[in-house]
Amino acid sequence: MKKAQKRSVRWGGWLASFAALFFAWPAEAVMPHASQNITLTYGWNAVYVEVSPEKTADELFAAWPVGHVGLYDPASFLATRQFSAEWTSQGLPNEAMAVWYRDAPEASSLKSVPAGSVLVTFCNSPSFVDTFRGAPAAPRTTWHVTGTNTVYNFVGFSVSQETDIAAYLEGSPCEEVLSRAYYRIVGDDPDATPQSREVRTYDRTVSNGTVLLLPSDKISDWSGVLHVSPLNGVNFGQTGKRSSFSIRNDGTASRDVRFTLDQALNHDELFNSPRLPWTLHWRDMDVALTNAAWTLGGPAGTYYGMWWHKTLAPGETWRIEVGLDRESLEDGDRRKGLPFGALLTVTEDSGAHAKAVIPIYGETSGDVASDWQNGLWVADVEFNTIHMVAQRWVVETNTVDDAEVVTTNAVDTALGAATPTGGKFRLRLPIHRDHEGKTRLLQRVVLAGDVAGDGTFNYKIYAGSVSPPDTAKTLMRISAVCLPTETPVIEATQESLWDIYAAPNNMARFEFTVGAYGATSLLRHPYHPQHDGLMWDFLTHAPNGDDVYNYKNDIKPETFSVKNEIKLAISFVEGIESWSPKDSFDGTCQWTLSGLRHDGKIVLNGPMVIRRISPVVQLVTK
Repeated sequence: MKKAQKRSVRWGGWLASFAALFFAWPAEAVMPHASQNITLTYGWNAVYVEVSPEKTADELFAAWPVGHVGLYDPASFLATRQFSAEWTSQGLPNEAMAVWYRDAPEASSLKSVPAGSVLVTFCNSPSFVDTFRGAPAAPRTTWHVTGTNTVYNFVGFSVSQETDIAAYLEGSPCEEVLSRAYYRIVGDDPDATPQSREVRTYDRTVSNGTVLLLPSDKISDWSGVLHVSPLNGVNFGQTGKRSSFSIRNDGTASRDVRFTLDQALNHDELFNSPRLPWTLHWRDMDVALTNAAWTLGGPAGTYYGMWWHKTLAPGETWRIEVGLDRESLEDGDRRKGLPFGALLTVTEDSGAHAKAVIPIYGETSGDVASDWQNGLWVADVEFNTIHMVAQRWVVETNTVDDAEVVTTNAVDTALGAATPTGGKFRLRLPIHRDHEGKTRLLQRVVLAGDVAGDGTFNYKIYAGSVSPPDTAKTLMRISAVCLPTETPVIEATQESLWDIYAAPNNMARFEFTVGAYGATSLLRHPYHPQHDGLMWDFLTHAPNGDDVYNYKNDIKPETFSVKNEIKLAISFVEGIESWSPKDSFDGTCQWTLSGLRHDGKIVLNGPMVIRRISPVVQLVTK
């Protein structure tokens, strides 16, 4: 194509191609809306579409001063390739155009307009302005090789303000884009194919929605200096509490990038949109690798118009994680499927002024808010120190209502410092927390799904001596061999159970006693498994040995029961929220044995790591 010369763009039977292609774009639910102004002048026009209007093509174009509208699909040139019988690579054909006809609706193949497409039409009015309103999407451009066929790429520009063409295209992998001329679509004959006109040096700027015809020497999916993903925004769905998006600098120079949280145009139609900003939380995912805190925004006050900034080197990606506090957003409303959302506007201010707008959205779950701490946890304990505790009795005299009251209390006193153990004794303890916040230590636990009438699985946790029903599918079993089978479910004795949000309520205490005749008694041995409670002749029954003072008499230690106390304490962690839960904590375990020594108690201590392995709350114990 020669410079400064008009030349017809070879459409290859473009009207026929329009009619041959049917775009079946899926209908959208209620989404956060953005807007875009569409300006047409007399003659042929090409406009880049940034939003997906909810109106149909018939509704959109009814008031336009046009007879037909063509839609260019920029992804049509990424054809899937396959081998023919002769082993030659062949492209599967995919038409690039769909068309809407005013006077021939039966021939119209364009039914709706998706974001990221290009509209081509002939305007019969000197000037016409319309506003598209709908869900936005990040820009995407697919480049095909122009070579000798002069079928140029239709490239749309999404910018925050008027900018230089070369600045926007800086970084394109297609060398011909920067070395050859740019063209605009022109023409004043509605019955002829549109033409292309070279962009003059004095007019090498583009505004939002501009479309240029550009050459390319290779296939590429370069979409501009900013590549924002996901294309259709951040979707929390009905249950999600975390999601993410990324911004990549696809230019060749550093870019100052920012994103802003903006109110959707249809915020009044969206559930609790005024509340949405302060239920969203942000953090840089790369920073979060070493710092778990949510560093961007947070509960201190996210608001509409709030922005975050970062300078990106060429090729660098900014990954942002978003947390949603669903409980605060829904605030007791249990209706399911109510849409909520806002807009994320991404811009860069280094010359190209590239822009991308994506929605951030989801739906209410309709579920009752549950404590994320509930479910099945497993503590991996490693005892590494031991010490002795003596018990002494302290007599105190107090005056109550002018009368002296004498009380005697047992006080534990450590006998020396803790001694490192000769080896590390490892064990695991399954722990369950229910809806009421009650915590139980389990000797055995089975997670199984019982088949419901509709064929689905109703998952439950079975503990103690209870076995899953015959119709259940067993998924997992965990046993704690160090716990007694006689008391397989041990209720916690501390009612401020496992409140991980704040110390000192981050501890649970469990107590149980192993009887002298218990199968898990520490004092039974394999040579005389049933001799407990007998005198030295192994024939005469000895008196009950639970009285620790019998150590001074003729009662054998084998007749004693042993009291156990297990304390599990989670290390306090700041910043834990329901929308940002943790499923693993460090902590400590203390196991105290009473009744083995006349001098006092034996105490084992060591670190633990406790992990939640299942969110199932329903526990069946009988």
